[in-house]
Amino acid sequence: MSRSVFDNPDSLKDGLSGALVTAVALGVHEITHILVARSAGVKLGVPYFVPSWQIGSFGAITRILSIVPDREVLLKIAAAGPFVGFSLGLVLLILGFYLPSTDGLGIVVDASVFHKSFLVGGLAKLLFGDVLKEGAMITVNPLVIWAWAGLLINAINSIPAGELDGGRISSAIWGRKAAYRLSAACIVLLGLLSLQDDVAFYWVVLIFFLQRGPIAPLAEEISEPDNKYVALGILVLVMSLLVCLPYPLPFHNWSNYKYLVI
Repeated sequence: MSRSVFDNPDSLKDGLSGALVTAVALGVHEITHILVARSAGVKLGVPYFVPSWQIGSFGAITRILSIVPDREVLLKIAAAGPFVGFSLGLVLLILGFYLPSTDGLGIVVDASVFHKSFLVGGLAKLLFGDVLKEGAMITVNPLVIWAWAGLLINAINSIPAGELDGGRISSAIWGRKAAYRLSAACIVLLGLLSLQDDVAFYWVVLIFFLQRGPIAPLAEEISEPDNKYVALGILVLVMSLLVCLPYPLPFHNWSNYKYLVI
């Protein structure tokens, strides 16, 4: 019987092209942070990459070394990296669904794998249609798996906790007190998830010891960011949820419901 690639992660280790996709996703994320910070006159430290045996790295820890002028600048710096990373990952994911998955290029996965992400599962159902159903084995181009990994890297870094990008975004949008409460709630939720998920435990430890904050004081914290940057920050947080939350609906044949359509 065929096995999912998630049941056999060793099958991904010899994919140089896949490692390159993940490195590009991570590199674009960090370079965008640096460029936006530089344009605002803010100095960032050297990124320290968080190791992961599954996909090489879960992202990077980047310290802000100078005083940030205001909440809008903090929001632009924090949201820029994941926004560009999500955009690239989404394009590569859709491209992967359309690229050939035959002639030795394909990776066989169980349909249940797509339940792991609301975004990926929804796109898979939309593009595969009735081919994607419970219990089916699906052959996909490897780019799907690696683009998904890139999306996951950005999603994890966008969790609104501590000094992760998501934590800085929430602090810039809603202020320190609200961001602190949201951060505490996320850490508690990750703690509960860590009872069943090693990755969640890994991030609870990382945030608590290295990234729990507080975020350094800004030169001016009263004025609120422009609405367009607030919308950008919220979009990043929503994308993080869509990538991390499971796809809850069963993969059924849509033709079974044709008589329900009015």
